[in-house]
Amino acid sequence: MKKVIEHLAVTATGLLFTFLFAGNVVHNINHRYFAGSGDGAKDYYATFYHIKHDSGYLHSSCMNYPFGESIFFAGSQPMVSNTIKFISQNIYDISPYTVAIHNLLILLSIALTVLVIHLIFRHLNLPIWYSLVLAVGLTFLSPQIDRLGGHFALSYTLVIPLFILLILKFDQKRSLPVTILTLLVSLWASITHGYFFTFYMVMIAAYWLWQKPWSNSFSWKANWLHIALQVMVPLIMVPLTILYLDQVEDRTTWPWGFLVYRAYPESVFLSPGRRYWSWLTSMVKIRTVPWEGIAYVGMVSVVGFAVLLFNSIKKILKREWIKAFSVTDVPLLNQFFWLSVLLLLFSFGIPFIFRLEFLLEYLGPIRQFRGIGRFAWLFFYMLNIVVFYLLWQKMKNAKSVYRIFVILPLAVLAYDAWFHSHSQKHYINNRLPELDYAFHAKAKPNINVEEFQTIMPIPFFSIGSENYWREPACNERVVKVYAFSQFTGLPLNATYTSRSSVWRCVENLNLVMEPLQVYPVLKYYSKKDILLLVDPACDRISENERRIVSVSTLLDTIWGLELRRLTIDELASMHQNFKSEYLAKAKHPADCTQTGMFFQDYENDISPTALSGKGALKLNQRGYTNLFNGRLPGNTSNEITIAFWVSNMKQDIVPRNRVEIVTGNEEGKWEAWYGFGFMEHTKAFYGSWALVEYDLKLNRADDFLSISVAPLLPKSGDVYIDSFLIRPTGKDVVREGLGTVNINNRPFELIAGTKEN
Repeated sequence: MKKVIEHLAVTATGLLFTFLFAGNVVHNINHRYFAGSGDGAKDYYATFYHIKHDSGYLHSSCMNYPFGESIFFAGSQPMVSNTIKFISQNIYDISPYTVAIHNLLILLSIALTVLVIHLIFRHLNLPIWYSLVLAVGLTFLSPQIDRLGGHFALSYTLVIPLFILLILKFDQKRSLPVTILTLLVSLWASITHGYFFTFYMVMIAAYWLWQKPWSNSFSWKANWLHIALQVMVPLIMVPLTILYLDQVEDRTTWPWGFLVYRAYPESVFLSPGRRYWSWLTSMVKIRTVPWEGIAYVGMVSVVGFAVLLFNSIKKILKREWIKAFSVTDVPLLNQFFWLSVLLLLFSFGIPFIFRLEFLLEYLGPIRQFRGIGRFAWLFFYMLNIVVFYLLWQKMKNAKSVYRIFVILPLAVLAYDAWFHSHSQKHYINNRLPELDYAFHAKAKPNINVEEFQTIMPIPFFSIGSENYWREPACNERVVKVYAFSQFTGLPLNATYTSRSSVWRCVENLNLVMEPLQVYPVLKYYSKKDILLLVDPACDRISENERRIVSVSTLLDTIWGLELRRLTIDELASMHQNFKSEYLAKAKHPADCTQTGMFFQDYENDISPTALSGKGALKLNQRGYTNLFNGRLPGNTSNEITIAFWVSNMKQDIVPRNRVEIVTGNEEGKWEAWYGFGFMEHTKAFYGSWALVEYDLKLNRADDFLSISVAPLLPKSGDVYIDSFLIRPTGKDVVREGLGTVNINNRPFELIAGTKEN
């Protein structure tokens, strides 16, 4: 009973501090949103849509129509949304309270984290009051608190401390109930987010390796069931559920940013915004570190780590190896501490930052966890547990008069926790009136939804394939697009997901590119119309998007957006209209040029694939491939347009390869440098090829140019360049062939026996 009262009191304390942390959000929690834009707003929408409109439990159709996406990559909060969906469909409709349930679960996780961290310290035989103060401080200092602004699945602060507690309890007494609880927690956490799966597998695998299962003293008979349930079942079930039940085969194997979203010593051991670091920032310049890598451990643990490191190095120099790594008198605590140090080094990008990036080729699935700065989180928890455990061991043996000094480190921890979390209440208190209305409204839109198959937003966006990034222009209105999709139940053909299929991304992205061919994706569409949702106030709508809007019919307006009807026939006719528009250019010789231009068809480079003819230039996989080196003959323009075709642009990694350009008055005396990825300036697709076009401003018309493709990224395979053209910007270049005409490097087939130009 005493323990029950203690646990209830600690839980109540956690709830109280969480209430104070959340502020006014709690008062109207079913209509308040932790994020007002970005990933967070998208996740709310994907969760709502899955509950209300998806027929199954493992597939989300809210975006990337007509293909949809696996729920694990759509941001639909699979554990939360599917539980609400099942209860609402089979027991009682709780879906109107989805926002409240979603938000309260995250806040409850924070409150329960106080209890779990308290239990960790109590397991280590620390006093109740001391454990409680530490639990509150570490909970609200946790780097996961920052995730409330959008990465909801990662904001469950409960998970990592619970892993630590369960393994500590199991190590104390190996029982089947603890093993089963560990299994259930690991499955729940792993399905919630893949990073939790990685944390768990690293920790549990390390634990069993420390037991030396290869030694004669290890009893397989007593431990095989524990190993099977704790290690083998999650290792099989989680990948099987997330990946192998998924029919998509071309998700990226090499997500961008592996060494970008990393931690730094400054992001873990320094916090320039805190007043006690102001003396340092006035003396030296501290570099700005990525938000993803911030995992500040607190001033007490910074000092504690310095002392621990100094003592360990001193013992190593004395060759006292065992003592060097025995930072506490609890062996398992020592092992997890040094494991967290290894993960900390990994979060820094070690060893890859030491010109060993080629090693990334051998990491396989580990590359999917590109936000490696998050791996510093285990270090945050373990270092603080170790430091405050040792602090108490020192203080309890001191004279009673000196024990009062323990208040100082606790006060510093309290300040760090307050500084870290006090402003969050303002950032997580957002209103999304359109999305809120769309989810709760009983009304219907003023259009017949049954006449349409999908919503196409203009401006269009496509994010998630890791190969093409088309950010939503005027993105402050994207939430309205989500809201209207939720309101009507019509899916978006735009994409804002994670690890999307590259091919499927290209098929829909092609719709807002130049229509050099009839859009291939239309064969997957039905005969119903497409509902355009156009932002007329956006000044960054592309030329191709305006072409689409021009052939559509205005139906209505809502929330400042235009609802327009676009028939499949109108969309299919875009190719012929575009072709006629371009062929008209060839009828005006005054606008065409044969001077100041350069063209290379690579017909002498016989290749297994080519855009036209028999030749294409194969790009170098280990060195630079030069496309042009010299001056443009007869050029009088300071603005030129560079265009070329690239093969395999629907395959992973290829679109991310880079072009580098240097210019100057003389060769080798470069004055300007330009660089861009293929995908940044892709203008059109033609089969598996893509047209890359870039406008370049020169200092002088007769500048010396050097244009090269950088060494190919690993796993790019064979990539070819064809039809390389440089022309004065604004001047047209026309080339005729047998039954074809090529205008500004865009090929058009002519009707047999005619000469349309």
